[in-house]
Amino acid sequence: MEPHLNAETQEKSKNEHEFPEAPAKHSALNLGSIQLRTVMLFLVATVFTAVVVELLPDYTKIMHTIKNNSISVTEQVQHRRTYSIYGLSSKEDHLVHVVSVLKRFGYERVEMDGNKWDLLWAHDYPYRVYPKLKDLGDHQLVNHLPGCGYLTTKVDLCTSQLPFLPRAFRLPAQGEEFLEYAATHPDTLFVQKHNAHRHIKVKPPQDIVQSSNDSFVQEFIQRPFLVDGHKFDIGVYVVITSVNPLRAYIYTGDVLFRYCPEKYYPFDAENVDKYVVGDNYLPTWEVPSLAKYYALYGSSMRSAFEAYVRDQSMDPSKIWVQVESIVRRTILAKEQDIVNSLSAYKTRNFFELLRFDLFIDEDLKVYLMEANMSPNLSSAHFKPNSILYEQVLYSVFNLVGIRPVTSTSASDTPLNEMITTDKNLATGLNNCASYNCNTSCDRDECNLCLPCMSGSEYKWLEKAHDEHLHRVDMKRIFPKPIHDFQSFNIDNEVTNMTKQNAWISRWFYNKCEYDRTWCM
Repeated sequence: MEPHLNAETQEKSKNEHEFPEAPAKHSALNLGSIQLRTVMLFLVATVFTAVVVELLPDYTKIMHTIKNNSISVTEQVQHRRTYSIYGLSSKEDHLVHVVSVLKRFGYERVEMDGNKWDLLWAHDYPYRVYPKLKDLGDHQLVNHLPGCGYLTTKVDLCTSQLPFLPRAFRLPAQGEEFLEYAATHPDTLFVQKHNAHRHIKVKPPQDIVQSSNDSFVQEFIQRPFLVDGHKFDIGVYVVITSVNPLRAYIYTGDVLFRYCPEKYYPFDAENVDKYVVGDNYLPTWEVPSLAKYYALYGSSMRSAFEAYVRDQSMDPSKIWVQVESIVRRTILAKEQDIVNSLSAYKTRNFFELLRFDLFIDEDLKVYLMEANMSPNLSSAHFKPNSILYEQVLYSVFNLVGIRPVTSTSASDTPLNEMITTDKNLATGLNNCASYNCNTSCDRDECNLCLPCMSGSEYKWLEKAHDEHLHRVDMKRIFPKPIHDFQSFNIDNEVTNMTKQNAWISRWFYNKCEYDRTWCM
């Protein structure tokens, strides 16, 4: 033995020499163990495979459920909708119904300054104090159009000399014209109005204060239509969703009727409750001849009034034709001013809810008084009005794309692409084919063919199509409804229109030709 081996090594060496067969026997045992383990693993694998195959449908179902659940969670995050409110007043009593409807739609309120909202509901004009509104995301909406003051500023609107506006003169600039008009109409009474307040009073021409700035004097219509002796005005809700091309709608679900608390005759200019509608107006359900229709038979304010007009052997339908025409012509008269204001904004993420206040004379001729930005939607004075305001908001929100937040099934297709595709926008197919508009867009006849549309034009039609499908109780008033397609002359209608307004009017005409639901 070698002298340097330790005891353990020496013992091992001794054993290896004394038991030369031992290593061979150990190798055999190891081989057997390996074979046994292999067989066992094979049996386990076979059993596991059988179990998996047996359970495969359930496994697939489980994995599909997990996948769907994960998508559903993602979609819920993606479909989280938010709104913010802007107003100069710290109180929000006047916004109770706005907040209530948005909450029921599943919208969450966030701070305005974060600019992470989907909807900004501004009770006051926001553009002078919030420059970020010039650069909004595609998904963001604001409830005011830049430049809407051209419609809602009393002086600007009432001195426009539109035929359905009582004659008005801006003071002091048009003082001489006013005196000349008064001299040639000696029996005419006037009211002096201001932008900043509602206090008006009938006066003869000599009592008008002509040095008052930011005011105007307007002719007073002396023969109003009366209900049970009460003068009244009507408030019609209007939504503008786009300008140039213009799209405008009127709410048809009801009309706000407000009656003077005291009877008009005998007339007394000192008693404004006889001819001015204030916050303490008389509601429909307290006017005896209307209460029976409203309270007993469940009519709307508009329906109760119409029933009363028919009771007087008159036709109320002529009123609403005039109302639609007045609203349409007023917006068109101010559209270019609004378009000019919009030129400073990169996107068109705006809509406008207005209330047009009108009144009717004893011959059922309709006059426009004013258009109101951020119309009063508070039912604090009259609780029964709450359903009107919430139904108005429901229609407005659906029209402009603010809809209840719901979980949708897994899909790679955005929702808007399921609602509107090329086939929904394509019109005038025979015309497009006749002029080979797929190869050349040089002809005017091709400008409504899909291959010849710009990206902006396509988006305009996408939005118009979406609005049509979600109007609820909103009726389109521009482009003008087509009551009789056979007698409707589209060439005459688009005369003197802007290029964009004529373009979209022709598109609605084309849609109406084969689908009468598009005529109105």
